[in-house]
This record gives sequence, structure tokens and C-alpha cells, in this order.
Amino acid sequence: MVEFVVRAPGLHPWEAVYICGDSDPLGRWQADFRRLDWHDAAFRTRLDLPAGSRHRYLLTRGSWRQAELDHLGREHRPRELAAAAGLRVDIEVPGWGRNSVRYHPDFASEFLPHPRTLTVHLPPEYDLHPHARYPVLYLHDGQNLFDAATAFAGVPWRADEAAERLARCGEITPVIQVGVGNTPDRLKEYGPKPDDPDDLSARYARFLTDEVKPFIDREYRTKPDREHTGMCGSSMGGLISLHLCRDHPEVFGLGAALSPSLWWDDERLIHEAGDDPRGLGQCRLWVDMGSREGHSEAGMTAMVRRAHRLAFHLRHRPADTFRFHEEAGGLHNEDAWAARYPAVLRFLFPPG
Repeated sequence: MVEFVVRAPGLHPWEAVYICGDSDPLGRWQADFRRLDWHDAAFRTRLDLPAGSRHRYLLTRGSWRQAELDHLGREHRPRELAAAAGLRVDIEVPGWGRNSVRYHPDFASEFLPHPRTLTVHLPPEYDLHPHARYPVLYLHDGQNLFDAATAFAGVPWRADEAAERLARCGEITPVIQVGVGNTPDRLKEYGPKPDDPDDLSARYARFLTDEVKPFIDREYRTKPDREHTGMCGSSMGGLISLHLCRDHPEVFGLGAALSPSLWWDDERLIHEAGDDPRGLGQCRLWVDMGSREGHSEAGMTAMVRRAHRLAFHLRHRPADTFRFHEEAGGLHNEDAWAARYPAVLRFLFPPG
């Protein structure tokens, strides 16, 4: 049994402190795994860790954005522990609040009328390794990814927490995530209609490839080549992700479409994929659909059938470059996409 005694100046006894780490007894890096109790002027807990076992761990306030800092105000490196019977570990935490999510509000474009916020999540230890470079995943509907205050119906994907935990567990290669906010022109930007004069999808593609990506590559330590650059979205965001991967394979070598709106424009994308998959055949691609998406039984069946038809056109691709997943009972909402998102990350960014 190992006892942890944590003192955190400035915290009240009723506030939360958690411990998590790299082993099953420490929650496999789940940021809110084990809450410490307040007793005798400190936060305390005891864990049954086998004598001689070694562990890496950190303290948080319940999320990776509120992880402990070191005495210089930087992200704290994982602590190391060699367990021993009767061991007591005394810790003082000088501060909390890792700057893992950064915002670029009012990002304007010469191609589109509305500015929007870019939200960037940085992988663990980004600031501790100043020469390391990382792959990048761009995601549509950026408001819904990280923050409950901006997410649709107050339900975010918690994409930052998912990617952080998977990276710390060694289940994915650490990745920079870039949420691109939507605007009142969402349907015009995400829904290609080549014959419609109001169509903004081609201009939205120029915005991403000629403005957003160069900005991210300048501001952050990215791996800018196509093999390390991905595009992801759900619903209409899934549809435009497929179009971008198909039409710009020189930029996006990775793609994910969660519950894509394949009905759009009389199923044009499915028909075009059947005639000529073009860039979709060059992209490492994830496509999924829930079995209960739609407003009626007939609608649910149609949604699944469309996804299967698209997957049929891509069936000859090697298994390690294409994944189609039908989620039994899956619905068309943020909760469902949040639940599937870790599997998307594992497929697009395997470790090593």
C-alpha cells in the first residue's frame, strides 16, 4: 500500500484533486481517475501498488487542462514511483492549468465572408520538447470539439481529453488537433453543389489549404506533408471531409467522415465515387455510420445503405488504409461521435 499526501496552496478542502498514471491501478491516464480525500490539512489517498512495481503519474484537477505545473509554471513531467510497502509520497503542487488549448479568434479569410475561431489542442509535453514535430488533424465544426460552453447542446466531443489520454497511453502518435469553427454559411461551405451559384465549398477548400494550414504550419511545430495531415468531421462536416480528401490528396493524406451526409445533392458523392474514387483511393480513410441515424425506420435504413454503398466502392483498398464501421444503435449526435472519436484517432495515428 502506497500513501499519497498532496498539499496544494490556494485550494480549499472541498475542491477536487485527482491522481492518474500509466498503469491499471492508476487509471491508464484517465485525468479524473481517483479523487483524493481531504484529511489533516492535505489531500490524501492510498493505492494498492505491488511492491517493486514502477509507475508514472500526475495530479490533476479533473481534466488535462487543469494538470499540475512545475515550480516554473510549465507543464509537469510525469512523476516516477517505485512502489514499496508502507511508502508515503509527499507532494506539493505549486500551480495548475496546462496551456494545452489555444485560441485564434476572428480568423479572417480573403475567400469567405465570415471570420471564425481556430481552436488548437497541443499534445502532451509539446512545450517540453521544443524540437519535436507532430502530425495535424483539422476538424470542422470546431465549436463542438473541446468546450461545453460553445458546443451544440452543451455536449463537446472532449477531443482534447481523448487525444491526450491515448497519446499518454501510447495508443496513438501524439497529434495536434485544429478545430475550425463553423459560421452562418455552414451548409454552403460544407455542402458542395457545383451548379449552385451560392456554393462556397470550393472557396472553403481554398481557405483551409491556402490560409489555415499555412498559418498552423508557421505557428506550431507540425509535420506539414500529406502523410501527416488529416481532415475530420461529422454529418455535413463528414461530407466535406470526403470531398477535401478526394479533391486535394496532395494536401490531406488522412481523412475521417463520421456519419457523413451522403444524401446531399442527390447522393452526388456516392455516384462520383462509383465512377472514379480519385483521391479517396490515395487517402488513409475512416468512414462510419450509426444504425439508428435518421428520423424514421426508413430513414435509418437509408442512411446505413448509403454508407455501405460508399464503402462498396472503396472495398478493394488494403484494410490498413480504409476502415468502414457501422455502430450498432449509434445515433446522429455529438455524444455518439465523441464515443467513436478515440477509435478514429487510433486508426489515423497509430503509434510509432
